[in-house]
Amino acid sequence: MSDAPHSLEMRQPDSTYRDFIAWSLVGLLPWLLYVQLDQSLPFDQLIFLCLALAAIVMWIFRLTPDFVPGLALILVVTLLDLVPRDIAFSGFYSQVFFLVFGIFVLAALLAETSWLARLERVLVRKQASFPTRLCAVVCAGILLTLVVPSPLGRASMVQPLVHRFFRNGRPRNNAFLALAHMHGTTLLSTIILTGNPLNFVLLGMLDDQTSGRFEWMGWLKATSAAGLVIAIGFVAVLAVLSIASRRKSTPDDTDAALPRIDADPLRDWATLGLYAILLAAILSRSIHQIPLEWIVLSLAMSVFFFSGLTLATLRQRFDWPTLIFVATVVAWGPMLDHLGLSQWLADQLPVLVPLFAQSLHLGFAVLMIGVFVIRLAVPGAPAFIILASTLLPFAEVIGISPWVLGFVILTVSEGFIWPYQHGVFSQTVTALDAERTEYSMPSLIIFNIVFFLLRCLAVFVSIPFWKALHLI
Repeated sequence: MSDAPHSLEMRQPDSTYRDFIAWSLVGLLPWLLYVQLDQSLPFDQLIFLCLALAAIVMWIFRLTPDFVPGLALILVVTLLDLVPRDIAFSGFYSQVFFLVFGIFVLAALLAETSWLARLERVLVRKQASFPTRLCAVVCAGILLTLVVPSPLGRASMVQPLVHRFFRNGRPRNNAFLALAHMHGTTLLSTIILTGNPLNFVLLGMLDDQTSGRFEWMGWLKATSAAGLVIAIGFVAVLAVLSIASRRKSTPDDTDAALPRIDADPLRDWATLGLYAILLAAILSRSIHQIPLEWIVLSLAMSVFFFSGLTLATLRQRFDWPTLIFVATVVAWGPMLDHLGLSQWLADQLPVLVPLFAQSLHLGFAVLMIGVFVIRLAVPGAPAFIILASTLLPFAEVIGISPWVLGFVILTVSEGFIWPYQHGVFSQTVTALDAERTEYSMPSLIIFNIVFFLLRCLAVFVSIPFWKALHLI
């Protein structure tokens, strides 16, 4: 494992040529699809597929913010009268929309508290050892996974804590801290319902009965076997990183200035109180039977009633683009069903049926290989949307729960090896390069491969558990 630091001088390529090619594909590929399927599909279905393909190409090349193609799609299909307005905009008044909205409000409130700054202050004052710092970064990321739905948002919140511990001249240690930061905030994102907005998108793609079964505790129960495998593997990797570091506390911490804390004790403790109420309401839901989205939304409204967030803070901290993105994507399922495209898409990929009939392990292996190959070119969110919309209709034919198929696609598609494949990795590398911090890129790549394989292993280990739950 080489310790040679990654190049600190990163040239920004001219993107004009790339954008020209990408926008040309946005116009060309839908037209080619129209010509290819002109005699095979009704006009409404064909036009929708062409518009959806244009949105997908825009997602792949990141030509616009992620919410723009989805919003443009539902606006155009409504104006062309391809889909009724109540179906096209169903995502904006769905249960998933209100659930994500409430969670984002609570996450914005948490971002305004001083708890992470307090942790940073304690670690610096105590001159914590390198393994202790690794564990602190990981624990902060995992705890935030419980309450902050955006992996990139969690990474941004933990980033000041991690950057405090970077040291030039120690590229391997810096790489280990970056690994703890990246995977501490992303590895369990599909295990916990609130860990990723795409988890809510998956819920929105399921029918009401199935989605009701996998709200919060149901989701955690179904993912518990995979989560246990990932947690054990994560602890083992952390132990290897701690041993490989071979260094303890850094001597220059003695004179380091302690971080300044602008604390509001009332807001800090009130925020913890809201999350305590949320946890108690989730655990006692079998008693009160109040839908989860209304619990979360009520707590979010209490934040505004008691002036917990100012408008300026809400504009800065609230992830509006992701909320709109989730709302537009949730409507894909109802639109495909209305146009009769769900069954058509299922009929186009019969190859999975005999593979799963022959062996569940073989079927899942081929599925995960396919997801990995697609993720080499397509970002995580578009890859999941494309694959889930196409493959979920297969679930009943294969004889497994649509949630299981969606969870496997989601878990593998959220894995990453290279920076361009995930926003958290890209953000981390960009920040390291901008601050001229030395780090070992080979170390990052090698351990990213380990964590990706760990996700795949978690799926295989979960198969007997899912059989016991009658999901397979």
